[in-house]
Amino acid sequence: DDDQQLRIVTSEDGRKYVNVDITTPEGILRASQRGFASSSLADVAFTPLLTESAEFLLRENSGRMFAVFRHPVERVVSIFHYLQTATWEPTYNPEYATWTIDDYVGSPYCESNWMVRSLTGKMTGPLSGDDLGIAKEALRRKCLVGLMEGMDESVLRFHSFFGFGDEAALGCAREHFSRKGSGANSNGHPALDQASDTWAELARKNGLDILLYEYAQQLFKEQGEWLKKERMI
Repeated sequence: DDDQQLRIVTSEDGRKYVNVDITTPEGILRASQRGFASSSLADVAFTPLLTESAEFLLRENSGRMFAVFRHPVERVVSIFHYLQTATWEPTYNPEYATWTIDDYVGSPYCESNWMVRSLTGKMTGPLSGDDLGIAKEALRRKCLVGLMEGMDESVLRFHSFFGFGDEAALGCAREHFSRKGSGANSNGHPALDQASDTWAELARKNGLDILLYEYAQQLFKEQGEWLKKERMI
């Protein structure tokens, strides 16, 4: 990301990327200044900062969002265990290395309704039912929904809707994303007991995200029916 000129770089595994990092506000601003969105160098952009990306990258270049959802409590637990060792991540915190999941849940770092916050741009402060409504509408209007528990079907939908290559490309995507344990950021960790107090506390802190996740499950079903009707899958 140090280069001033946009260019495609190839990683050791042969994957190609544009030399911008749009996972941080600073990176999004730099990408905007370099004309990333209008460059046509990338087919897909990955970012957790949706409102910032829409404001700085998509004002004159529209896009369609796709995302894979999982149960919010499972997602938070997985992220915590991942960040215990992911020193390369901007959100890495060295304190996590010696913590238990209970330490994390009781700390001020514990996530609280991250999905709703990301979709509404309200990363701090209280949230309301109105914010949940805005997040739901954003998904309904803008997002092709995938589900972690239906990853193979999700990959097929993304491939068919966006036209991501031929059957060989679909097979490659399924190999890298549908197979259990695949993906560069996959990490094994102990499952959290759904009957535990820790699960209950995480569910309390992420109550709006759970409602949004249930809505995403509904959209997944509805979008699947539409894609079949249109003979896209």
